[in-house]
Amino acid sequence: MIRTLLAVLLFMTLFLPAQAQYFQFSQYNFTGPRVNPASVALTDYASASFIYRHQSTGSDFAISSSMFSASYPLLNRKTKQRWGGLGITMLDDRSGTAGIFTTQEATASYASSIFISKRQSIALGVKALYQWQQVNPSGLYTGSQYVPNRGFDETIFSGEIFETVRTDFFTLSLGAFWQKTDRKNNRIAYLGLSFFDFNKPNNSFFGRESQLNTTAVVTAGVQVYQKGSLSIMPEILYTRSSANNTINIGFISRYLIPASGNSNPLQLAMITKYVLGRSGILGLQLIQENFSVGFSYDFPVFESNPGNLGAFEVGIELRQLVRPRFKNKLSKRKGGSIPPSVRPRPVIPSGQQSDKPIIESQSATAENPSSGSNQVKPVLLKEELKQKQDSVLAMASAGDILHEPLVIDRFDLHFNFDFNSVSLDEKSLLYLDQLAEAFKENERLIIKLTGHTDNIGSNRYNDRLSLQRAETIKSILIEQGVDEERILTEGKGMREPLNGNETETERSKNRRVEVTIVYQ
Repeated sequence: MIRTLLAVLLFMTLFLPAQAQYFQFSQYNFTGPRVNPASVALTDYASASFIYRHQSTGSDFAISSSMFSASYPLLNRKTKQRWGGLGITMLDDRSGTAGIFTTQEATASYASSIFISKRQSIALGVKALYQWQQVNPSGLYTGSQYVPNRGFDETIFSGEIFETVRTDFFTLSLGAFWQKTDRKNNRIAYLGLSFFDFNKPNNSFFGRESQLNTTAVVTAGVQVYQKGSLSIMPEILYTRSSANNTINIGFISRYLIPASGNSNPLQLAMITKYVLGRSGILGLQLIQENFSVGFSYDFPVFESNPGNLGAFEVGIELRQLVRPRFKNKLSKRKGGSIPPSVRPRPVIPSGQQSDKPIIESQSATAENPSSGSNQVKPVLLKEELKQKQDSVLAMASAGDILHEPLVIDRFDLHFNFDFNSVSLDEKSLLYLDQLAEAFKENERLIIKLTGHTDNIGSNRYNDRLSLQRAETIKSILIEQGVDEERILTEGKGMREPLNGNETETERSKNRRVEVTIVYQ
């Protein structure tokens, strides 16, 4: 099905007629819906962005363009999986110092997202656009306004009576976008195909028939290198408008700067691209989880381009992760709180080292719910959880009636979180895959994830970071098929350390997630 869709879209790209030149910003990652209407359903982040471009031309006048975009993802309340997105944009484009030719537009976009595998999705989008154009010759000078040895004086009557002409139209656009991400949800490959103005509206200023034919846009990229903090992704943006073909090709080099103090990790992205036969593009973007800012400059290459003697762009974007609210059903059940008698925490043996996730357990029974071992134990397997559940069922059948959820196991997962990080290594991810399989076969079990941090940073920041660590593990378990309703999360920051946080070794042991398994 996917191959058929891509083949049809490629056919339309090659053979659909087109007419007018479709303008694109150089930093088009700030203007997603202008490249592809499906872009509003590609991430779990709500975003708002603004970009400004100032371009000089050979006619001694400038072109100024600015665009505002906002998008919001639509998530399933139960699975938290993205199924769509909404977006709006507003564009203002002015040519000449007095804005002789002005274009303004407003758009609304909707897209639906379909996951074809855990790491791959395809989004299909539609965009409705209303555009208003105006030509105002009153900003032009005439010979009547020329003063010898001084130049043109705009306060003098031009000798002409100019009439402003206007036009407006409504148009629709379609787009499809495929992407592949890594385990950290970073995009590593993508392909987008879109078609703008496919309803061919009339855009004549004087009422005569003048259809605006379809513009086709193809965008693609794939990560070809990744080692340590450095990654390189070649990209291409192809625009076909009538007989005009514009190819923007180059690569983005990204370098990750580790976080320090209370700050988030910072990513530097270097833009190096070339628009064939026109201009080169150099740019730099600074990217954090919730904030991006970018600068770029276009310059003529090989031959003079009267339409672009140099263009400067600056863009900014704000993002916020969107999560549907989750009710802690366990705490609302009658007698649903975890018994205080099982709250004591295990202590890691001093100097313990392991190349696997360290798991410490306190198993509970009906007779002695706080009994257990503080020794490091191997990964929980399906049979081990099954035996614990069977023991509880046997007690119930013998006459013991349980009026509250019973904690049948508790252990700490030391995933070797780096300072200020929520990332997991491959061995930790492999363990979570095994834990998810065991949980899917024990339907009456609930898991509670409690995140913890070291003592570096403020209480407020560490509370948020600890919750993010628990949510990271939760999202992985959900991806593996565990029902969201069976996973509870909370963050306790640095309030419950395992030690004095006096050395880096001690602090690394406090960067952990506590797992409590409850029989319901």
